Amino acid sequence: MTLPFPHPPPPQPTAGPLLGRVLRQTLDACRQDIAAFRKAPGGVRDKPSVHGGREPVTDLDLTLQDRLTAVLARAYPGTAVIAEEGLAAIPQLPDDCLLVDPLDGTAALLAGSSEFAIAVCLVRRGLPAEGVIDLPAYGTRITAAPGLLHVTGDLTRLPLHAPDTLLTSPRHADTARTLLSGTGWSPQPVATASVKMSLVALGRAPAAIYLPKPGGGAAPWDYPAAALALAAAGGTVHDTAGRDLARTRPARLDGWLATLDRPHAALTALLRPPTPADR
Repeated sequence: MTLPFPHPPPPQPTAGPLLGRVLRQTLDACRQDIAAFRKAPGGVRDKPSVHGGREPVTDLDLTLQDRLTAVLARAYPGTAVIAEEGLAAIPQLPDDCLLVDPLDGTAALLAGSSEFAIAVCLVRRGLPAEGVIDLPAYGTRITAAPGLLHVTGDLTRLPLHAPDTLLTSPRHADTARTLLSGTGWSPQPVATASVKMSLVALGRAPAAIYLPKPGGGAAPWDYPAAALALAAAGGTVHDTAGRDLARTRPARLDGWLATLDRPHAALTALLRPPTPADR
């Protein structure tokens, strides 16, 4: 199938970055856990979000986190493993650490959507160094490092969006549609940051955005692995300050824009930080 965008993934190296090889068998086991949960869902409860408010958590989230953190602790002794579950606030990140989002998109999974992922990023000297994004529902796995992109799975299983599509958070879709009226862009809701960015990196959509949100709309484990994949595919993802997130210390973000080609002015304008009147 010919992709409608200008930068399909580059040729695959014979072996992906080390992090992907370390996690390969564990991610396979995580896929089995997810498949079992989808057939017979376990208990669901609320937890405090690091952004305030509440969000769902399941026993599956904790099982995946335990699997991932155990193998990472063995493979990277002395490197801090910072995983989402159990955190009430975003901690100070050391220069060298592993960021783990065991299930990016718990709410999407519970709703029966395929828009969920497992994301892990190795941070060295404060910057993203290697990343893994697993998309279990699509059978696709991405591993990335600066200049390296390794993808396994059948990409035709992934949704293919039109060249005028802008992927956005479901709760932002109506706002984006209003703001982009007359520009030719068509917002399409996709639930999670790592899925949106991965679809752009793999040439399945031209752009994705998280509209600026006062107080932070993305945690440091939400996006850096996918940002590395985008950079390796020839694209970019920037925050509201214009920083390239594949080359910036992971942190809480107000918003971001991911593109596989040079950003269109209408999309760049959406990253304008909110003014007091907007709030």
